[in-house]
Amino acid sequence: MMNVILRRATVADAAAIAEVRINSWRATYRGMIPDAYLDGMKLDDSTAHWTKILEVASDKVCVFVAESEAGIVGFASGMMLQEEKFGLNAELTAVYLNQDMQRSGIGRRMVQEVAQACQARGATGLLVWVISGNKAARRFYEHLGAELLIEQGFNWDGMDLQEVGYGWKDLDLLSPALPVARKNLH
Repeated sequence: MMNVILRRATVADAAAIAEVRINSWRATYRGMIPDAYLDGMKLDDSTAHWTKILEVASDKVCVFVAESEAGIVGFASGMMLQEEKFGLNAELTAVYLNQDMQRSGIGRRMVQEVAQACQARGATGLLVWVISGNKAARRFYEHLGAELLIEQGFNWDGMDLQEVGYGWKDLDLLSPALPVARKNLH
């Protein structure tokens, strides 16, 4: 098992984050999202998106990367919500890992980091949205103790999809059982 550290993302990480996201979407969402959409995802567009997020990052948004000797292998992001949803005031907006790093415990560690960062800003609960057909992600969140809150339709870039919302009403349930290697987290 290679050594992986978690740290706050910087603007310099935008391209690597974009690459992880695109590769994860292409590996995970085939059969759920049209191939033409997945194949048409552009690294430059995604990099620009993540650059903007990281440039304007405030204390309401947090982005962490998982980094190994090989580079960035995953990332997670979260934010405080302006208005509560389902009684939850923060959202886990992304958790993506390179396929070869999945089921290694890194995803759990990233969720914990986002939860702790949001909790430090006053979060009492955390919401996450998942495409309904993503059974692996659903099992992952359920394994972490998330409660299924809702299933609904939504529109993403002109595509009608189904999503489920999961939530943790007690962020202490996400406290890490083991110490996490940390660098530049605060």
